[in-house]
Amino acid sequence: MVARTAVEGLLSGIHPSPFFGSSVEYADHRPYTPSDELRSLDWKLVAKTDRYFVKLFEDRTNTRVTVVLDTSRSMGFGSTGTTKLDFGRGLAAALLHLALKQNDAAGLVTFDDAVRSYVPPRSIANHFRHLLAALASAAPGGDTGVRGVLAEVAGRLPRRGIVVLVSDMLDDPAGIASGLSLLRHRRHDLVVFHVVDPAERSFPWERSARFRDMEGEGRLVANPRLVRAAYQERFEAFLNSVRAACLERSIGYELVVTDQPYEDLLAAYLSRRARLSG
Repeated sequence: MVARTAVEGLLSGIHPSPFFGSSVEYADHRPYTPSDELRSLDWKLVAKTDRYFVKLFEDRTNTRVTVVLDTSRSMGFGSTGTTKLDFGRGLAAALLHLALKQNDAAGLVTFDDAVRSYVPPRSIANHFRHLLAALASAAPGGDTGVRGVLAEVAGRLPRRGIVVLVSDMLDDPAGIASGLSLLRHRRHDLVVFHVVDPAERSFPWERSARFRDMEGEGRLVANPRLVRAAYQERFEAFLNSVRAACLERSIGYELVVTDQPYEDLLAAYLSRRARLSG
C-alpha cells in the first residue's frame, strides 16, 4: 500500500516521508547557507535569478502498518458459513502479509470494548508468525467500543503511520467519529474496512422469528416481511453515516461484504489507492 499522506519511518522505502532527503523526487527550494554543499545548488535557478537556492528532495521511507481488528460479539455473526470475524481475520492477515512483504513494520490490535491484544509493529523475519498466532486466538467477546479503543491505539503509536480499522462499526456513530478524529489529529493515514454480512443488508428471513441483539440483551419477535423495508432503510442510513464520517475526515473507506473474495476486493482497493497517491 502506498500511503496517501506523509508517513514517518526509519528506513528508505516507498512511502512519501515528512522529511527531506536525497531521493529523485523534487520537493522545493530554500535559500543557500554557507554550510550547504555546492553540489546541492540549483545552478539553473542561479542563472535565472542571480540568487543561490538549494534543491530539496522528498525522501522515501518505510512506515508502520497497524491493523485494528474488531473482535466484538457482533463480529461472530455469519449467514454464509463465514462469520464477520473469520472474514476480518483473513483480511487482516492479507494486509499484514502485504505490509511485511514491502518491508514495512506490521502490528496488530484486537478489541471489543477494550484492547484485548496488542502486537507491536515490527518488520523482522519471523514476526508474521506472532501476528498469525494473535489472529488465530481472537474470539468474539463483548460489546463494541470504538472510541475508547482508538484513543488507546493513538496513545500506543507515537509515530505516524498507516492504521487499518477492520470492523462492523456497530457502535454509537458519534463515538466512532470521535475516535476517528483523534487518529487523524495524530496525522495517521487511516483506512476503514467496514465489514458487513450479506444478510445484514438484504434481511432475507420470511417467517416470524425471535431476533436477538448480538451486543446487548434485546429480544424482538417480528414478521420479517412487515419490517424489512424499514429495517433496510435504517441500515443503509447507518452505512451512509459511517461512510460520511470517514470522508469528512479524509479517511479511506471501503464497504466489504463477507461473500467477496479477498483477492478481488484488495486488488480493486489498492488500485484505487495507488491512483489517489499518484
